[in-house]
Amino acid sequence: MKKNLITIFIILILSSVAFFFIFKPVLQHPNAYLYSKGGDAVKSYFNFSYYLKFDEGIKHDGINYPYGDHLQYINSHPLYVQVLKFVDKNIYPIANNGVAIMNLTMILSLMLAIPFIFLILRRFSLPRWYAAILAIILLFLTPQFDRILGHFEMVYAFFLPMFWYLLIRWKEGKKQWLWASLLVIAGLIGGFTSAYYASFYAIFLLGVLFVELWKNRKNLKNYWKTALYLFVIAIIPLVIVKGLVSATDWVTDRPFNPYGFYVYHADFLSVFLPFISPLKTLVGNVIDMDFQWEGRAYVGLPATLLAVSIFITGIYNLISKKKVSWRIFAPDKKMNAFFYAAILVLLFAMCIPFKYGFGFLLELVPPVKQFRALGRFTWIFYYVFTVYAALFFYKLYRLFRLKRFPLPGILILIFVIVYWSLDAGINIRRSTERLLNNNDKLESSDDEFLGRFQEAGVNPNDYQAIFFLPYASTCGDKLLFEKGMNAFSDAMKCSYHTGLPLVQSFSPRLSFTNALSSIQMLADSAIRKTRLDDMNEKPLLLVCTKEKMNKQETWLQSKAKVFWEDDYITLSTLPLSVFSNSYQNWVQMADTVKTKLSGAGKIYSDSIANQSIIYVDYEDIYSLNKFSGNGAFYEKSGDFELLNDSLNSDFISGQYEISFWLYVDDRKYDMPKATIIISDSEKNKVNEKRLNTREVHNVYNHWIRVADKIDLKPGFTIQLNIRGDYIAVDDILVKPVSSDVLVKVSNDFELFNNFPYIP
Repeated sequence: MKKNLITIFIILILSSVAFFFIFKPVLQHPNAYLYSKGGDAVKSYFNFSYYLKFDEGIKHDGINYPYGDHLQYINSHPLYVQVLKFVDKNIYPIANNGVAIMNLTMILSLMLAIPFIFLILRRFSLPRWYAAILAIILLFLTPQFDRILGHFEMVYAFFLPMFWYLLIRWKEGKKQWLWASLLVIAGLIGGFTSAYYASFYAIFLLGVLFVELWKNRKNLKNYWKTALYLFVIAIIPLVIVKGLVSATDWVTDRPFNPYGFYVYHADFLSVFLPFISPLKTLVGNVIDMDFQWEGRAYVGLPATLLAVSIFITGIYNLISKKKVSWRIFAPDKKMNAFFYAAILVLLFAMCIPFKYGFGFLLELVPPVKQFRALGRFTWIFYYVFTVYAALFFYKLYRLFRLKRFPLPGILILIFVIVYWSLDAGINIRRSTERLLNNNDKLESSDDEFLGRFQEAGVNPNDYQAIFFLPYASTCGDKLLFEKGMNAFSDAMKCSYHTGLPLVQSFSPRLSFTNALSSIQMLADSAIRKTRLDDMNEKPLLLVCTKEKMNKQETWLQSKAKVFWEDDYITLSTLPLSVFSNSYQNWVQMADTVKTKLSGAGKIYSDSIANQSIIYVDYEDIYSLNKFSGNGAFYEKSGDFELLNDSLNSDFISGQYEISFWLYVDDRKYDMPKATIIISDSEKNKVNEKRLNTREVHNVYNHWIRVADKIDLKPGFTIQLNIRGDYIAVDDILVKPVSSDVLVKVSNDFELFNNFPYIP
């Protein structure tokens, strides 16, 4: 043990030298650099740094104002940041150094993986010199290095080797209570860093349990106690993390069907082919060799050659009467359970069997659907298979020595070490080549940024929150607004230096209600902004970049008073009265106009629109979700025709608006896709247009108003088609753009130009 500790000390010194040269500027000035200025990276820096500087408890108040969000859902390293808050309050002030702490923590977390990888290799009786070299190589080859460019909580490379090492010690049977306790503690620490680590922990242990149950299937009577013990160890961290988060979460409508489960998974190429490969260049035009970045876990050339050898041997044994013994591929019996468990985890990371028609199995374990990046589970296979390969090649070397052919064995080890080193070097170079970005967003000093307010004679405390344009947000991967990511970055900078929270959030796990009310802030004046009910009377600080904006964003910016600007952004004062006044003006206009409309029954319009209106209310179709009245169109899945009308001679030629209300159903990511097809009297297609059903601000009670303008003539045929999952549509209206139409749905609910109007 003493010699192992000495070796660990030596390899940590050596790896520290390597890390020094890789991260030298960061180590010298840790707060001066951002590893990336991409959206995910800046958001991760901001969430962590803002909380450290301004917040406490389980709630992050820097985003989604006025509601905030739970620390566990926004990549804020919840357990770690609590420790840092304690240090800041009781030991030494560090609150202004969130970027520095995050930068140094990621470097340290990578280095901490090396001792665990070394100890794992030593448990399989590999010599210290070989284990030391391979521990450094396998760390530098890890796919987790990639995450330093954005997903910072995923950089903590020591968790998976630590879980595995502690599991090995537990399986050895000595002091099991100690190793079981350490396993559970490690799982809890990982789980309160990111839910992925609790899941990695559980699936790996359960995979080993499944393999052991199969191995002992004829002796379950004697094995069941051990199996139960392992099962309890596996699920305790998952249950505790999930239980505590659920118990402390004040939100009840978080998305549970995010986008990505069937997309961001691994495949054989992402595991056994490097990210950049000459083979891909040579045959890429003939064979599709692309793979998802999230599934990347390249095991290196030596391990890939071993995998190919295993595959060829398997094929040979299937087609040949003369079988090749598998013993050579089983260099250590202690490895078998981990090896086969890693293969099971790899299949899961490849979305097998779910992507092959077995998606219904997810209904048995709904939480599994919440993993938008299954490919990350491939990291378990990476560590296990590379250790297995290291063990195999060393045993092969030993075999040649026993057969008195030392030279081939030595050449094999040289090949393995050299090529794995080359793969690791390429991985490091590629992962760190864009690493050093000047930190001009979250500096430790607020003076430079606050100087803008002092120059304008404005006090940041006079505002309640920050709203930014162009708008950026997401809603459970249903509605998506990405054009404002640059503005989001500048708004986070403003928030960090002023302490003012952001109204928007770009978290796919945000409450549907909260996300929709944020999106609604840019809705038409006809829709009352419900989020204002929970705000105070102070104005919003409007941060705008000098980028192209849509009509509603331009209007909102025009209502704000600019007090500071440069070539990139403007800072403005936006009174909340802008929203309330515009809505009241719309109500007054509707009150005035509706008295001039004529009609009978449900529909009233001006004289121009009398004969040129199409309205469908689906009152005769029962639906659990309905926008107005007693019914709505609803289908679980498919492609449907909602409208197919031929326009008679009474229809007036001109520009029309088609609008309808579409339900935001949380049972599936993405929104149904709607298409308008216009044909002439000869059935020739005049126009076909895909309607925008994702980037829509007109939100009302979980419904969005989809609308577009089309040109129509008498004799034309108008079709409205929709396809997707969980489709609920209500109140389709086609009317002349210049006309007003009132639909009296009931005594207490009306639609004015297909906007809700409550008398």
